[in-house]
Amino acid sequence: MSRAEDPWAPRATVDLGAVRRNARRLLDRCPAGTELLAAVKADAYGHGAVPVARALERDGVGWFGVATADEAEALRAGGVEGRILVFGPLRGDAVRRALAADADLTVCDEDDVDAAAAEASRDRPARLHLKIDTGMGRLGRPPAQAPTVAARIAATPELRFEAAWTHLARADEPAEDATELQLAAFREALDALDAAGHRPRLRHAANSAGTIAHPESHFDLIRPGISLYGYPPGPDLAEAAADLEPALTLDAPVVFVKPVAHGATVSYGHRWRAPSDTTVATVRIGYADGYPRALTNLGEATLGGRTCRVVGTVCMDQLMLDVGDADVTVGDRAVLLGPDGPRADDLALRIGSIPYDLLTRLSSRVERRWIAGDEGATDAS
Repeated sequence: MSRAEDPWAPRATVDLGAVRRNARRLLDRCPAGTELLAAVKADAYGHGAVPVARALERDGVGWFGVATADEAEALRAGGVEGRILVFGPLRGDAVRRALAADADLTVCDEDDVDAAAAEASRDRPARLHLKIDTGMGRLGRPPAQAPTVAARIAATPELRFEAAWTHLARADEPAEDATELQLAAFREALDALDAAGHRPRLRHAANSAGTIAHPESHFDLIRPGISLYGYPPGPDLAEAAADLEPALTLDAPVVFVKPVAHGATVSYGHRWRAPSDTTVATVRIGYADGYPRALTNLGEATLGGRTCRVVGTVCMDQLMLDVGDADVTVGDRAVLLGPDGPRADDLALRIGSIPYDLLTRLSSRVERRWIAGDEGATDAS
């Protein structure tokens, strides 16, 4: 039996139809002509970069964002034909490999420009996106220095000034004025570039939070990530993102069921003691599969027609559920995440984390399956 057919494996099922619908809803918030760059780094936040990108390409999405040359190469090997942007600066062989994958590069300063020029040629010019630091404090030069870096690009025939961009640090906090200050600084940088005769083809700033909460950040292209996969980028935007659909369902099989008497303890450290007679089901998923150990006594799952609490310490390969008097048998599958179970953002709040963390940590031990959703076809691997 192949791994994809293993009924005893944890499984992540991704509804590609939900991802496509989320993309349409996000674009519906933008002016006509706005392009969408789908952030598919980190294996599309655990959803499968190649299946997600190919599904979105069918709807006309033409841009995909990655973090490494490896991720760009994987998209090309998987048949993705759209434009690819590497979000961070590269050096050495990674530049050559990204250009060979026909990816656009991010540059932050003159050194990045020179690194791109060293691997580009007039037959294969490098398309560059100039990252401007307007307040994130992570990558990029200040706005006043943008024309200097752009001049270095313009002086090199093997390079193309494709875009200027920035990244928003607090767009998921609508009550803060940081986003307005960042966008004002970005506009100043664009004006300075224009005055110096350096006009990029594209300007982009909006991440998921910008797309949802800050229409003035849309510019020519939006770069949604977590919102594509159905979750708000922060709790303050939950209501504004209520139309989005979580695309991933994580489930795992029950491998053992036993009665537990009042006062009996469960799992390492005896961190849970049964408050009354009950039934406990052991489920074949643990922190080595990506289910956080921090959800000990805090997690939930849907099983036997009810919401069941995770009890006892989450183990490397298993966790336990208090199923009460529910009719549960070995082979039943518990839903750990998804639209028909606990939401990743709700669980993340319980452990001081974010849904990005829960989704991207799913390991290779979790079987992946993709359903086309609105087209009905199914793929598995």
